[in-house]
Amino acid sequence: MTITDWGYRDERSEKPKVFDRVAGGAQLDGIMSPLSRELTERFNVLTEAIDMTLAWACTPTDWTCPGCGRGKRDIARVTDKGKLMCRLVEHHDHMADLVEAEFERQCKTRGKVVADEFAKRFAKRSSQMVAAYDNTIICDDCNTVDPKAKREVGAHVDFSYSPQEISQFVKARPNVPHEIDREQARRIWLEQAETFKLRLKIVARIADIAAGNNHWYQEVPRPQRAEEIYTKAKFLSTSYGAPTALYELAGDKRRPPTDLSAWRRSVHQPPRKTPQAEDFDYIAKVSCTKSWSKVDDTWQCPCCERKKFHTVRLSNKNKWVFDIFTPSFYTPTDRYGAYRGMVCQDCSSLSTALGREACMVLGIENESAYAKFVTAEEVAMVALSNPHRQHNVSNDHADKLVMLLVERIQQQRTS
Repeated sequence: MTITDWGYRDERSEKPKVFDRVAGGAQLDGIMSPLSRELTERFNVLTEAIDMTLAWACTPTDWTCPGCGRGKRDIARVTDKGKLMCRLVEHHDHMADLVEAEFERQCKTRGKVVADEFAKRFAKRSSQMVAAYDNTIICDDCNTVDPKAKREVGAHVDFSYSPQEISQFVKARPNVPHEIDREQARRIWLEQAETFKLRLKIVARIADIAAGNNHWYQEVPRPQRAEEIYTKAKFLSTSYGAPTALYELAGDKRRPPTDLSAWRRSVHQPPRKTPQAEDFDYIAKVSCTKSWSKVDDTWQCPCCERKKFHTVRLSNKNKWVFDIFTPSFYTPTDRYGAYRGMVCQDCSSLSTALGREACMVLGIENESAYAKFVTAEEVAMVALSNPHRQHNVSNDHADKLVMLLVERIQQQRTS
């Protein structure tokens, strides 16, 4: 397969090069690295039993935790289920989340939303003022003791210990979970309690300023910042010629399920509430401005025929959202064999999922635009649509359609 044939670079020939580099000791880690081989032999486990996070794969083998100071050899341990735990995670201060939530609450309680997307950006940027530290990669054991220590000393639920503070109360030992110095944890919380109350007041003030459209940080060394680690890893993976191979270094997390149609067998229930006028106002002016402004209020999705307001639904984060996409649908009568239609997010997701399932049946794992195998009319045929809800699927029609798509893809690849 070539770029000329399919319009994208085939990574299958490049990914092994990345894996070979990691196996030879590159500045990334992975289940095939020399350290992983050493750890599997030391703990007498199989490679398949490694429970590795992306953050572990994105950091070098000599990385040390800024919380407990342990290196990877001392962090790894075997769990009760026989898994070799190689887990680093992104630790963050929850105060930034509070700013966003308070901003949205104040926007909607003013009677009319006067803020816009720039006010939201202001609130997000200002949230750094009340954050005690930058998002930081730490070991899973350090991340776990944060909520545990808060419960034991009675700290506020939204308070979060920084990595430097965690280092003061953890009792770290090689290859076992941390113990907590409760008195040290309590001392730190009591020292921070008054400041924390002040930060809560600042959160409310920032949100008030932003919601009225009237238009703050404990330094963490740059190499320890999560964004820096991921950016460097992506750069290395891209420079090796296979950027998406990065997500396979920690193990095959995207292996398709045995039942390839499982994704469409689940039933999406109607929401317990419907969006109100202030929700639409917030979407239009703050959270989904670009998508909302692309179409007027008379627009209907050409696939499911829902009106603009009916395509607004709750996201996985329980936020009202509106989005539209322009996938390239299969159109055999068109000169170029494709048609770009502006459809709702649910029809776009459904077209991608149908094309992906057909490709998975054929064992094709490296496609980039699955909607190009299905027509807009075929998507409409299988979509069971309702206002403010993700599409359910007519599986009897979908079973037949997937088989048709399999034949279509085979013909395209052999022609």
